[in-house]
Amino acid sequence: MEYARLEHDMRHMSRHVEAHFAAISTDPLVENLSVGIVLVDGEGVVRYLNHKAEQILQVGRDAVIGKCVYMLPLRTAIYKVLSENCRDIPIEMAINGLVIQAKATSVLCGDGSCIGDMFELRDISTERQERRRSDEFVAAMTHDLKSPLTVMFGYLDALKNDADGQQGEQAQQYFSEIERNGRRLLGMIEDILDSYRLDMGLMQIQSESCNLTELMEECCQEHARDAEAHGLDFTYFIAPGIPMINADGKQLKRVFANLIGNAIKFTGCGGTVRVSVTVEGVAVLITVSDSGIGISARDRERIFTKYFRSTQAKGYKGTGLGLTISKAIIEEHGGNIEVASSEGAGSHFIVRLPVDSGG
Repeated sequence: MEYARLEHDMRHMSRHVEAHFAAISTDPLVENLSVGIVLVDGEGVVRYLNHKAEQILQVGRDAVIGKCVYMLPLRTAIYKVLSENCRDIPIEMAINGLVIQAKATSVLCGDGSCIGDMFELRDISTERQERRRSDEFVAAMTHDLKSPLTVMFGYLDALKNDADGQQGEQAQQYFSEIERNGRRLLGMIEDILDSYRLDMGLMQIQSESCNLTELMEECCQEHARDAEAHGLDFTYFIAPGIPMINADGKQLKRVFANLIGNAIKFTGCGGTVRVSVTVEGVAVLITVSDSGIGISARDRERIFTKYFRSTQAKGYKGTGLGLTISKAIIEEHGGNIEVASSEGAGSHFIVRLPVDSGG
């Protein structure tokens, strides 16, 4: 009698478990989740995979449902996931070129009894790529911030050792270099701070009446010396009658300093850099063109992404934040920024600002 009752109870539990797993596996919400779901019963038998799990693990459900985990081929992705102990702490693993976070939780019946495990698989490849770019950015910035400081301290040592003041004109050159590197350092720090402000939604535009003609004239003149030092043919044209706009002049100057500075940096000796400011309908059009290294078609869509550096830009110093911040500033003014470029054939950055721009 005792054995018969135990056998009856086990059959009843089996039907109960079947019904529970069937309810989960036929739920359309579970099937269409953006998270991979794998259900394994208390006997270690795979009972269900949703569509996302099939994609992540690159396996069809018909090939694994009904099989015990230990019967699955050792080298398969699904065995790798299900054989891991990820109940207490989620684990990350590389699967089929993706970075997957796996976590197991108990599947409970209404009476609280455990009938198996549910494995959640999340594709965190994009997040990890972003973190890797962030780590690379920090490493590069550590080096780039150190470089101008080293130069500045070198010139300061030279001036300090010139007790008799015999350096004369050379001392003025030293001071000029200290100022240039100090401004470069300040610009890097501003980029980092503005990156934080963007992430936190703290970017602020202080709009007032802005004379764009004077702003662009000043910006171009400041960069003309750098262009000459790089051996470039630098010219600019500002059409007469550019209207006043409502804008944050300081922030706009940062944008155009970045665009012109990039054009100079990425153009080899003997190349050309052109800047033009014209009116197009109800907008002011600012174009910065160069004959430099250009941007590949693959990279063009990503150049406004934070930390991204084009493959052609390897070896050039910079934060990788300038274009991201510039785009944000222009869009806060109600404008837009576009790029036309091809690898080895130069770049053309076009900024459109509405005449009534302002945040």
